[in-house]
Amino acid sequence: MQRLEMQCIYVETLEEGFTELQSDSYDVVLLDVHMEHNDDLSHIPKLLSSPNTPDVIVISENRDGDAAEQAIRLGAWDYLVKPFSQVDFEQCLTRCLQQRDAREKFSAETPFNRGSIIGDSPLLLKALRWVGIVARTKCNALILGETGTGKELFARAIHDNSDRKNESFTVVDCTNLPHTLAQSILFGHKKGTFTDAKENQEGLFKQADGGTIFLDEIADLDPTTQKSILRVLQERSFRPLSSKKEVKSDFRLVAATNKDLHAMVEEGTFRSDLYFRLKSCLITLPPLRERLEDLEPIASHCTKQICKEQGVPVKRLSEDYIENLKKYDWPGNVRELINTITYSVTNSYEGKILNPYSLPRELRMCIVKTTVENSDSSPAPKKVTVLPEMETKAESPPTLKEVRNVVVSQMEAEYLLNLMRKTDGDIKKACKAAGLSRARLYELLQKHDIDYRHITVEKTTLK
Repeated sequence: MQRLEMQCIYVETLEEGFTELQSDSYDVVLLDVHMEHNDDLSHIPKLLSSPNTPDVIVISENRDGDAAEQAIRLGAWDYLVKPFSQVDFEQCLTRCLQQRDAREKFSAETPFNRGSIIGDSPLLLKALRWVGIVARTKCNALILGETGTGKELFARAIHDNSDRKNESFTVVDCTNLPHTLAQSILFGHKKGTFTDAKENQEGLFKQADGGTIFLDEIADLDPTTQKSILRVLQERSFRPLSSKKEVKSDFRLVAATNKDLHAMVEEGTFRSDLYFRLKSCLITLPPLRERLEDLEPIASHCTKQICKEQGVPVKRLSEDYIENLKKYDWPGNVRELINTITYSVTNSYEGKILNPYSLPRELRMCIVKTTVENSDSSPAPKKVTVLPEMETKAESPPTLKEVRNVVVSQMEAEYLLNLMRKTDGDIKKACKAAGLSRARLYELLQKHDIDYRHITVEKTTLK
């Protein structure tokens, strides 16, 4: 590495590696995977989501093509099989760093309007990076994400950061598009085409001329309409119903769905040619449960906005209110969170603070049920903690709060390590023993950089 003028460190275990990634900034992680530890590849997403979002290059003696395919699918930059030459290694590493530098320079020099998208978690920032890239191209885009993850917000961000931002942004809800009228609504019709066609009608694709058309839940389109859209994407022209002339339109198409289009293609319910044409620019949105660090800023922003709309003073969010929000899995994602906060503000209309009792009864029932089911009937053993002597100057001793935070954090980390050892890394058993929800346990393990999958493994190499 000295010849390449790069600084590097070596650690023996994944746990050490995650700790180091939290304490300092690194550009690249070289993950040395032994043949007997192929499951280490599952940690690639966590490595990628570390601070500074490092790239990951996998090094292995395993010549199994499936392992290499899995590594790339999970986000690895490359998969190098031992033994490899110094030239091949240096070329791989240099290209990785060159693209990384170019990416950072592009982000620094290019202004970006994220609109109403809130959060700074690594997974969200990765999605926003792709929005910025797609916005500056002319290609169509496909956004994948669960219900309520904000697919329309991201589609609008693509439009607002493109050279089409001053033109129309046309939204089409494919779920509510009647199959019998889809062709007419999308491509227009001539007067007299059908009984109620009393005048010429311009279609939505023509209305999007010069701008962006957003097809939300494109998976719900019928096969005939899918075929028509494929032709429009290829030719940039279409023929309104009963018309003899082709109509041209310069549009960019952004599609979105919460369904597995790849599975639908294999089932024959979605056209493969349309799918492959759309996925040339693919953006995957993370669910809220995988970016809980964004929950509090989203909740605070929404509370201010909702209070303003309802004409009431802004309410403060208590710590236990936020903690309860984090215990829930949020199947409806941000949309469900907004609805929950709206209810909370109304339910605590007379008060100044939102607390757990402000939450909807159904959500409180779900949280309580999970907590009770995961609780252990036997009382937790009592422990006595001996505080080490504080090495500090007499004139500037730490506050009681500072000492308490340090001790609680140490005890919390020690408890979690013992918990995962005694449950052999089994999340379900650990949740029941600790009385925690899965979401809360995952959050605490991430906070203390505890690799629960390898809690009993002595040596796992991470370079």
